[in-house]
Amino acid sequence: MKSFFVIVMSLIMCSSIYSQEDSTHPNYALSFGIANNFRLDKFNMDIAVKKNIDNNHQLRLFLSPRIYTNNTENKTSGINPTSESKSFHYSMGIGADYLWTLMNNGDISMFGGTGLVFTYGNNNDKMTSTNINGNKSFVERNTPSLNIGIRGILGVEWKVSKKIGIHSEYLLTGSYNWNKTESKSSFNDINNPTITSTSSGISLGTGVLFGVSIYL
Repeated sequence: MKSFFVIVMSLIMCSSIYSQEDSTHPNYALSFGIANNFRLDKFNMDIAVKKNIDNNHQLRLFLSPRIYTNNTENKTSGINPTSESKSFHYSMGIGADYLWTLMNNGDISMFGGTGLVFTYGNNNDKMTSTNINGNKSFVERNTPSLNIGIRGILGVEWKVSKKIGIHSEYLLTGSYNWNKTESKSSFNDINNPTITSTSSGISLGTGVLFGVSIYL
């Protein structure tokens, strides 16, 4: 979250340095959002372009890149004295939202909307271990996934200036998910057959997004 506040303060300072045109309703905006649980090893961000249709309606096209990594190493005195696990997950979402103003009070407005999102992702997990006899083994799972969702949006925006707006959004997404898991393992350089399985289902998820918009 510290990175987000640094970006916001930098943009506010820039907006006070450069002169602004007397445009009450800019036509476009470039928006950057940080999702919940953002940190260096868990990159959650939205990048969007908004088109102001009129004073109360906007069309937003967005990209949602997600990256997550996790590496752990354990050393014990049991059967597996040394073990290491690595996880790497990435996904890219693309979609469109239709937004409208619900309430307006000076520089602060409440907005709502609905949208569609399509996401492709992949999750890779690998665990290696060495037992007390020096025998090595590993288990690896690779899981590509597809997601198609419909989401609802409720948010608040504060117009710091004519060019800069800070917003917070609550997202509720219902989606259809499909994934395919390929698992393979090895013990003492003897490889076992790859096991493949697929699954699908419907899920409901929520999220919070904090962001800043630059109006052009």
